[in-house]
Order: sequence, then structure tokens, then C-alpha cells
Amino acid sequence: MLRCYFQGWQHRRLSSLTRKDTLQLHQQIGATAPYAANRVVALIRKMFNLAHLWGVYGGENPAIGIELFPEEKRDRFVQPHELPKLFEALQEEPSPYVKAAFLMALLTGARRGEVLAMRGEDVDLAQALWRIPQTNAGRPHLLPLPQPVVTLLQGLPHLLGCPFVFPGRDGQGHLVNIAKAWTRIRTRAGLTDVRIHDLRRTLGSWLAASGASLPLIGKALNHSQVSTTAIYARLSLDPVRTALESNAQRMLSAGDAPQPTPEQS
Repeated sequence: MLRCYFQGWQHRRLSSLTRKDTLQLHQQIGATAPYAANRVVALIRKMFNLAHLWGVYGGENPAIGIELFPEEKRDRFVQPHELPKLFEALQEEPSPYVKAAFLMALLTGARRGEVLAMRGEDVDLAQALWRIPQTNAGRPHLLPLPQPVVTLLQGLPHLLGCPFVFPGRDGQGHLVNIAKAWTRIRTRAGLTDVRIHDLRRTLGSWLAASGASLPLIGKALNHSQVSTTAIYARLSLDPVRTALESNAQRMLSAGDAPQPTPEQS
């Protein structure tokens, strides 16, 4: 974000930045990317709050009072009939690391940054456990790995001297820019509206469809608040349908209820 949006601010003093500057930047970015524009305002607000907390700045926060663009919560996830297309498109990806990274995101629900920064020392394949040291929740997360993921990781080539499971081109750092690869994959699969983060939502949705409880889904996805997990209750209608079907049969069999019949044409 600093590279993309703050080039003109790099050499300015904190005291020179005004609410008008923030508003103009927000409007400028929001013309094409309203979500990113809102994140920029949040970043500015956080930085100035920290500057005040650390005693390096005592003025006003120029991000306070900026009206954000409306945001529609996404409920997109990969549907059962779409999954074969996605797997087929992934198979055509030439890089084993890119292919494995996306499969990890889909099968574990881990965030993109967590997957890409995965270190070999944090993975215990014998116990099928992955300890994610840094998470959005601000705490380490111990995640059990399903056997297909263990097999996937065991088959990945390991670069000598690189601590990362998904090494970058230089062989020292980890994979970073996978957006172009994802564009290729989702285009081949015909899923052009599916974003990388939707893979995480896909896992939660499939768990909900299988009847997993919201606390269990929240634990798997390392959610801090129950409200964050609650979206999967409305995304998954299959358990609701099953419950209503079963209940309807029980109620109708409890007495001499009239049995519904199809209308005669």
C-alpha cells in the first residue's frame, strides 16, 4: 500500500498532512478501487494513532472523520459443480509451488500470507500439524493438516538453504506475487469472479454444508469473534434444508395431517 498509494507523501512531515489531503487521496483511489481506498484511510489512521502513542506526534489525526465508501460483504465461494473445473485448471499450472500454495489455501482455509510465508520448521508432517506463528488474530494458530495436504507437502521439492516451503524465484525468500497466476487459473476454470480470499471462504462454506458447528469452523479458521464465522450459517443452506425436510416428515407423521399432493394439470 505504501508503494502503490503514498509516493507523493514519502518526504512530507506528519504535521503537514491534513484531513483534506487524506480525503483527496481517498477520493482519488476510490474512483477505481473503493475497497483499497478504505484500507488506505484505515492505514493512515492507525499510523497516526501509533505516532501519538509513541510520542513522536501530537497533532490531529488526518484520517478521522473520513466517510468511507460502502462495502458489500462477499459471500462468493467455489460451488460443488465448480470445484472440478478449478482442480483441472490447477493441474495445468507449471509451477509446483504455485499449484501447491493454492491447494493449501483451499484445503486448510489459511490466509494467503500465512500460506506463502510457511516455514519448514513450523510444519510437523509426522504429527500432521502446522503452527502458524503470526496471524491476523494476533496469536499463533495450531492447525491440523488433512492427509492430502501432508502428501502434497511431502511431494514438494525442497530448496537447500531456503527456510520456506514455497520459495520465491531467488531461492531465498518465499513466493509473493501470485495474483497473475491466480488470474490464469481462474480464467481457465471459468471462475473469473472468484478471488484468492474466496478459497478461505470456500473451506468454511463446505465445512458448514457438512454440518460442522460454527465454533468448530471458527476454530479452524482462527476467528477471534463469533460474528465473523456467522456468515457461514447463511451461506450453507443444505443443513437447513435437511433439518426442515426431516422435521416436516416428523410433524406430518404425528397425526392425521392432510398429505400434500401435486396439483392436477
